[in-house]
Amino acid sequence: MTTLGTNTQPDQQPAPQNPDADNERFLRKFHPIRLLLPVSLGLLAVGWLFYSSFDREQFDKIEWTGRTFSWIGLAFLLLLLRHWFYTLRMRVLTDGIFSWKKCLELIVLWEFSAALTPTSKGGPFVSLFILTKENLSAGRATAAVFYTMICDAGFFVLTLPLLLAWYGPNMLYPGATSIRTAGFAGGAFVVTYAMMATYWILLTALLLLKPEFAGRAILWLSKRRWLRRFSAKLEHLSTEFTVAAAEIRSQSWRYHLGVIGGTVGAWTSKFIMINCLIIAIVPQFPIDGSTQAFIYARMVAMFIIMAFSPTPGGAGLAEAALPKFVADYVPEGMAVIVTLLWRGMAYYGYLIVGAIMAPAWINAKVRKKA
Repeated sequence: MTTLGTNTQPDQQPAPQNPDADNERFLRKFHPIRLLLPVSLGLLAVGWLFYSSFDREQFDKIEWTGRTFSWIGLAFLLLLLRHWFYTLRMRVLTDGIFSWKKCLELIVLWEFSAALTPTSKGGPFVSLFILTKENLSAGRATAAVFYTMICDAGFFVLTLPLLLAWYGPNMLYPGATSIRTAGFAGGAFVVTYAMMATYWILLTALLLLKPEFAGRAILWLSKRRWLRRFSAKLEHLSTEFTVAAAEIRSQSWRYHLGVIGGTVGAWTSKFIMINCLIIAIVPQFPIDGSTQAFIYARMVAMFIIMAFSPTPGGAGLAEAALPKFVADYVPEGMAVIVTLLWRGMAYYGYLIVGAIMAPAWINAKVRKKA
């Protein structure tokens, strides 16, 4: 891996926009009251699921045996594996500047911020803020955030056409014979995939292939009269693009392989975790490879449909979506339990751990320096 900082350009520091304003903006996003919205939305969705779908007869069919708890335990291990892959990616992106322990902590904060923020906005700002507060140089911080966005979007943009070509429209929603017959899920898929593919192509082209064009284009926009109020931010973004591009393009193939491997490992672990929970709860669920691969593909489709959720961390939407997307394999009464286990571990778990860790980090890195 190329050692970062050997080139003076990647490590140059763009002048901060307004540190005090950034601190205040970050503190508002992490305010404890923000926990109320995702928790409330999630509880409302779960309450509605129990009210509309809970089936005592189906619930009684769940066999709470050693096999069940073994599969739930495996799902939890996959959750930890997902966290490890994200930690590995963070360590590679920062060239080992942070210890493994520090990377583990930063990923918790990253996931906690994602749980408090709608998936359609806010993520890059929080991620960049966290890294810069850890005294990471501008080049490394912006490269880490932008490259993460490219890899995460690229996973879906490149994977979904292959899965759709193999499994057909039924992958998008149970019983669908075409994108049109998939109903709302089909329309949402087309829109969100188009949006994700567009910003992935633009970000990849502008950041990795033509960063000098991106810098000039953003500077040109900053001088337009109708964008004058955003001129300072656009000029700062132009510098960040240039710095991040230089940082990424200076790396060896080992760097890129580590980042891409961490991305694929994290997303794959996240989806297979749901497979394990279904196997644990539904006694008749087939464990053959073809069925498991199909459910994996269905989960990839579900997550891209939810990619631009207007609620924090997809709260409420995710709880309502999963039972519908697995309805052809999981009875409604059992789907409620699968959903509770999945969201309890993968979402509310991060809310709890993040709520414990975030105050100490904020006091040490934000308020102390403010």
